[in-house]
Amino acid sequence: VGSEMCIRDSYRAELKLVEGLETYIEMLDQQLTGQQEEMATLQSSIADVAVVERQILPLMARMLDALDSFIALDVPFLLEERTERVAKLRDLLKRSDVTVAEKSRRVFEAYQVENEYGRTIEAYKGKLDLDNGSFDADFLRVGRVGLMYRTVGTGELGYWDTGSGSWAELQGTPYRRLIEKGLRVARQEIAPELISIPLDLAQVEAL
Repeated sequence: VGSEMCIRDSYRAELKLVEGLETYIEMLDQQLTGQQEEMATLQSSIADVAVVERQILPLMARMLDALDSFIALDVPFLLEERTERVAKLRDLLKRSDVTVAEKSRRVFEAYQVENEYGRTIEAYKGKLDLDNGSFDADFLRVGRVGLMYRTVGTGELGYWDTGSGSWAELQGTPYRRLIEKGLRVARQEIAPELISIPLDLAQVEAL
């Protein structure tokens, strides 16, 4: 009798162990099923990202083409800086070690920079290429509505004539006074104030 009870107790213990293992295996099966579903979702997401990337990269390339064309047709200020920015972005698009998100951010940032030019005033030094040679000059940019120059040394004045798409010379005291005042405002040498700029000859001759 004692041995039978011992065997019975041992059998019951084994049954409990088996039940515990079956419960454990069932839990593992549930976890495995959940992991497989997650893997399927991730694979689908990866496939979607690949599709989006294939669509975004050509779009960004077209955006840079449009930006390049815009700069070529725009008022010719800071041309070297602006064209170099586009060239660097073209190289960036080719790099595999840069994420699509970063590429997009940089392209939109370039558009934002161009947009800012339209509502700021700026004075900078640069090279002025005219028919009779190349000169150092101080440039005054007022948004995109006015771009004027004053040559260093000789003090000759001029502006970009959007109608003809070329530089036009300015003569007379009113021009000099307006441009010099504009340069000082842009350099923050004097307090910001309303300034007049020569958009065309008739406007200044009437002063």
